Amino acid sequence: MLLAKERHSIPTTNLQRLKASGAARYIARGLLAKEGLSEFPILRASAGEPVWPRNIVGSLAHDDEVAVAAIGSVQDFLGLGIDVEPATPLPIDIQSLVRTSADKTEDTFGTGLFDHVLFCAKEAVYKAVYPLDRVILNYDDISVDLTTQSATTTTGRRVQLASCMSPRIIVLAYIPRV
Repeated sequence: MLLAKERHSIPTTNLQRLKASGAARYIARGLLAKEGLSEFPILRASAGEPVWPRNIVGSLAHDDEVAVAAIGSVQDFLGLGIDVEPATPLPIDIQSLVRTSADKTEDTFGTGLFDHVLFCAKEAVYKAVYPLDRVILNYDDISVDLTTQSATTTTGRRVQLASCMSPRIIVLAYIPRV
């Protein structure tokens, strides 16, 4: 599902990763085609983020089973980020890396899922803000409030969140243009 130019921009030979990346790009190209941008190759920039057409912001994500993509107009959004994860509890050793005292959560997502939702949200926020600030953020640089579906970063970005929990955890992070 990868276009030739896309394949050359992705520095991996792992077939499973290439297929997953191709699936996410296939979805994104379909979304772009609906905006009149047919067969636009979504290249990978040197820092790993997708390269979008001039008036588009977007994000790609995949896990071992599901690929997702989101796009929007730069007239409406400064940034978009999306992430997808299995709807399973996050391993204990990763929980301590992700959760900080500034994060606000309620376990309304199902037993043990809130840490995985938090992880997914922080990944999506990073994808939304990195193209704007070009700053590498760690998990403790992003504070998530799952009760208000919002996040803030140490760079001062305020990000809105939308999420679903089934059949996968998917979080969309977006920065509306005001």
